Amino acid sequence: MEEDGTLKHLIKAVQHGELCTVRQLLNEHDNKQAVIYTHFGRSGDTVLHYATRHGHIDILRYLVEELKMDTEVYNNDYKRALHEASSMSHYECVRYLIARGAKIDSLKKADWTPLMMACTHRNLQVVLELLNHGADPVLQNKDGWNSFHIACREGDPAIVHHLLLAKPQVWKTKSKTGRTPLHTAAMHGCEDAVKILLQSCSYEPDGKDSCGVTPFMDAIRNGHIAIAKLLLDNQRASPSAVDILGAQPLHQASVTAQEEALSFLVHNLGIDVNSRATKLELTALHYAAKEGHTSTIKTLLALGADLHARDTKGRSALHMACIGQHVDTVRMLLQLGLADTDDNTGNMARQYAKKPQIIEVFERLEM
Repeated sequence: MEEDGTLKHLIKAVQHGELCTVRQLLNEHDNKQAVIYTHFGRSGDTVLHYATRHGHIDILRYLVEELKMDTEVYNNDYKRALHEASSMSHYECVRYLIARGAKIDSLKKADWTPLMMACTHRNLQVVLELLNHGADPVLQNKDGWNSFHIACREGDPAIVHHLLLAKPQVWKTKSKTGRTPLHTAAMHGCEDAVKILLQSCSYEPDGKDSCGVTPFMDAIRNGHIAIAKLLLDNQRASPSAVDILGAQPLHQASVTAQEEALSFLVHNLGIDVNSRATKLELTALHYAAKEGHTSTIKTLLALGADLHARDTKGRSALHMACIGQHVDTVRMLLQLGLADTDDNTGNMARQYAKKPQIIEVFERLEM
């Protein structure tokens, strides 16, 4: 028990950067090597992992130079000290570890390299240090993402630019679901990154991922109208392209309740607000009702949506709201004038309701 308490004090001292205390606690052990290579907790971190994660370069030097600790020791996720330093943007630790011979492209669990982890943060200095020592931005993790893909998700234009300088063809990558860096930058609203990609890379217009989603769709369904405009102006992206289910950006924006995007599509681009999607011929109103977006329903109606539109199964927006179990949406649609009528299978909208609150709404209507 006393031994466990000493090790806990050691970890805390390393985390707090207390070199003198670390020295003292380690000197109390007959076998320092056994202690420094102990793997702690579920993660299996060593003192080297704690030191680099918290950026304590003095403790890092002590462990490596005085105690001759191996810089390649890994935890349960195969994460090395260089992964830790890179992911936490500790430049001095990154530089030191590289100088001491740390493997530049070591892989942790899920095949992430230190460069990939560095690209999750906006620290150009760390990224350049890794690139200057041979880090390969083309390597892909288990999901098919490389460092450039990750950098485009974060949107730092300087890092995106320098990765392209290091490997001009690095943009030619797709994830295992067929998503390009342009998809990712558009989805996450990284406007500066999108500008670089459109200017410097030769992405085909309306390139689709495995679900049939285009970068324009990603931009619209996440409310990034400025990026949607960039794609329209630079690629002549189609505002009415469909995914593999037959849904247009209009329908996708209804699912995600992007009301400004809906107005942009209808008013600025002339998209028919009553366009149908999938073999069921669902309207945007159906999608909004199923998700329970009452405000979006009001927006769609103001844009000219047909309140009484039915899909191929004879279901109205009221049916969809009941299927989604959305009490407030059901109440609003009834107040707007939708009747509790049958669909093609003879089911009235209320028959899809499971929540007692929805059943109560219908019962009150009958009183």
